[in-house]
Amino acid sequence: MYIQTLNLANFRNYETLHFEPSQGLNILFGQNAQGKSAILESIYLLATSKSHRTSHDLDMIRLGEPGARVQADVIRSARNDVSVEIILSRAEKKTIKINKVKHPKIGDIVGQLNAVIFSNSDIEMVKGEPSRRRRFLNLEVSQISPQYVYALGRYKRVLDQRNNLLREIKMGSSSAYGLEVWDSQLVQYGAVVMARRAEFAAFLADAATYIYSVMTEHSEELSISYKPNIDVGESDTEEDISRKFAAALAAKRELDIARGTTHTGPHRDDLLMSVNGLSARDYASQGQQRTVAIAIKLAEIDIMQNAAGETPVVLLDDIMAELDEGRRLRIFESTVGRCQTLVTTAHLEELHESIIGSAAVFEVKSGRVNLK
Repeated sequence: MYIQTLNLANFRNYETLHFEPSQGLNILFGQNAQGKSAILESIYLLATSKSHRTSHDLDMIRLGEPGARVQADVIRSARNDVSVEIILSRAEKKTIKINKVKHPKIGDIVGQLNAVIFSNSDIEMVKGEPSRRRRFLNLEVSQISPQYVYALGRYKRVLDQRNNLLREIKMGSSSAYGLEVWDSQLVQYGAVVMARRAEFAAFLADAATYIYSVMTEHSEELSISYKPNIDVGESDTEEDISRKFAAALAAKRELDIARGTTHTGPHRDDLLMSVNGLSARDYASQGQQRTVAIAIKLAEIDIMQNAAGETPVVLLDDIMAELDEGRRLRIFESTVGRCQTLVTTAHLEELHESIIGSAAVFEVKSGRVNLK
C-alpha cells in the first residue's frame, strides 16, 4: 500500500499542495514550523479520521479560511485502489468521501488507508495516563476492524446518554427505570469493544515482546497485557464478556446513581506494560520507555500487514533527534524496502548517508515542498 498523490487545500500552513511521494523512503527536511509534520498529520487524518497532534479539527484549518481539504490517491495490492478525502469546516461537520462519493459515517474512511505513525509523544503512551493507552487502542484497532469502529461509536453515544440519565436521577428529575434500556445497549456494544481490544492486545504482546527482546539484545523482557475494567478471562467469549459486563453494571448501579456517572466499562480499560516484571510506567527509565514505544509501533506494522494483506504507510514524525543510532537503525531496517515511509527531520545530518542515498529527499519551506 502506498500513497500515489496527496493534495491539500488550506490545511495548516498550506494554501495548496500537490505532493507525489516515492513508493519507498521519503525524507522531508527543513526548519521547524515549515509544514513537515502537517504532511504526515494529513496522511494520518485520512487513515484514522483523527489527528495525532490535536483533538480539535479546527486547529488543522489554515488561519482565516472557512475550511480545509485533504485528499489522497492510494494504491493497494490486496484491494482495489482508492481515493480518500476529508473536508473540514468551521461551520459544518467533518465530511468524508471515498472514491469521490460522500459517506454519511465518518468511520467509513477508517481502514481505507492504513498508517503507523511514530512521534515524540509516543512515550506518553507508556508513561502517561490510561486514557493515552485507550486512545492508542481505539486508533489502531479501528484501522483493522470496521466492526470495532461501529461498536466504539455506538458505545460512546450510549455512554453519554446513560450518564445524562444518571445525573437526572441523582437530581431527582428522572427515575431509574430508564437505565435498563441504556444498560442493554452499553453491554451490547461494550462487549464488542472489549473482545476486539483483547484480540489486538494478544497479537501486540506476541510481536512487541519479541521486537523488544531483539532491541535490547535479549537482556530485558517486555510484557504487555490487556486490563479490562471488569473481570474477564483470556478465554472468555464475547457472550461471556456480555454476561459479566451486565452483572458488573448491575452491581455498581447505586454507586453510578450516587455519583452521576458510569464506573464500569471499556471507557476505563488499560493496557499494562512491564519491563523485567516491573511496571514500565512507574519504574522503567526514559530510555526503556522509549524502546517499549518503538517496539509497539514496529509490532503494529506486522499486525496491520497480517490483517490487511499488505504493509501500511509508515510515518516518522521528527523522532530522529530523540533516538540513538541503534534505535534509528532498527526502525529503518524494519521499514525501508518494505513500506512506503515518510520521515521528517530538521537536520539531514541526523541520518546516515546510506539512508539519504536510498531516499527521495524533499525540502519543506514556508508551505512549499521541493524535490532536491
